[in-house]
Amino acid sequence: MEKAVKTVLAWVSNLMFSVRIGEVANALGGHVILVSSSEEIVDKLEIHPSLLILDLTAVTGDWQQTVARAKETGVPVLAYGPHVNVEAREAAEAAGCDEVVANSKLSLDLPKLLTKYLTNAPASH
Repeated sequence: MEKAVKTVLAWVSNLMFSVRIGEVANALGGHVILVSSSEEIVDKLEIHPSLLILDLTAVTGDWQQTVARAKETGVPVLAYGPHVNVEAREAAEAAGCDEVVANSKLSLDLPKLLTKYLTNAPASH
């Protein structure tokens, strides 16, 4: 039987984070598709990703609508940003993100966070 690949969409501006997210996802049997706009995310929701990761310093435009669209299709959303940017964290929570963490927590807990979403994810076909 072919192993199903679990997909993570990531809108990430920091190259170090994007590389790390890719490495951890690969170790868990998944892969990451980097995106750079709300339109790109909406286009890719049809592949039913296991998780959408948003870097709160990268998002632009009507990203809150994108979170709502992801939630409508059953895709969990993990957002992260600088712990000092309380306004962005509150906006992410108000937009409906499943989890909002500081950059430091993402760095420390990335394997645990991705495991939670990729292990519970249904295998895509």
